Amino acid sequence: MKRLALTIAILLLAATASSAVIIERIVAVVNGKPITLTELQERAIFYRNALGKDIPLKEVLRKVILEELQMQEAKKLGLVASDDVVNEYIQNFKKENNLTDKEFKEFLKEKGITLEAYKEEIRRRITINRLMNYEIKMHVAVADEEVKEYYEKHKDQFRLPPKAEVWLIFIPKYEGKELAEKIYTQILGGISFEALAKQYSMGPEADKGGYLGFVEKGQLIKPLDDFIFGTNKKLGLIEAENGYYIVKVGKRTKENYIPFDKVKDRIREKLFQQRLQARYKEWLQELLNKATIRILM
Repeated sequence: MKRLALTIAILLLAATASSAVIIERIVAVVNGKPITLTELQERAIFYRNALGKDIPLKEVLRKVILEELQMQEAKKLGLVASDDVVNEYIQNFKKENNLTDKEFKEFLKEKGITLEAYKEEIRRRITINRLMNYEIKMHVAVADEEVKEYYEKHKDQFRLPPKAEVWLIFIPKYEGKELAEKIYTQILGGISFEALAKQYSMGPEADKGGYLGFVEKGQLIKPLDDFIFGTNKKLGLIEAENGYYIVKVGKRTKENYIPFDKVKDRIREKLFQQRLQARYKEWLQELLNKATIRILM
């Protein structure tokens, strides 16, 4: 009887223990490595924080699978970031953002991220960046001839519009055309444009004598633009919908192009990034093609 009671007690204890076990759901298996639903949900939080919006779990899973493939490849090559590297990154992050340990923990709490999940995310970022340098960047280059060819074929991108040095006196319609004509006549008679602008203008920079500095073609309203860039005149009285403008034009520059030497580094970087992204996409596809992936959601 005692033996039976002991057996029943053991069975009850076993049943109680087994009822406390939480079976983790596996959502995918990548080359034998399982990805759990908890992991997927944690990663979804990172993407939400980065993008400022939720994205579907299936889309998160696709990204997680690609990252897992890269982490596996990095492990083969010995490129996985160590704990020391991850901890150093976190210390630098806290220092750069003036965060105490307590404030850092609060930061993670606000983002809904555990410290361990954050560390693993940093490890992934550093590791995948190392892998990119090793597998992709080292094999991508842009020749000088390609940079020059791009400049010549896309020269419109480097066009400098015409510019002109401009002074304005603005008289609103309600002040009347007579006032504008009077001021214009005084300027023609030799009275200082700047002094009259300070006295009468109700337009921009009146306190500076109406001086706008250099303006590009297309920046001002059409009647002014047409006068400044469509004629060679230095002084004019122009009527517009809102009033009258007395315009004084100083130096004019013709349409030109940014010199090649000033933009060649920018062009090289653009071409490099385009080539890098294209090669990265191809390389990821190669990883996918040789991988064994089971999706279970």
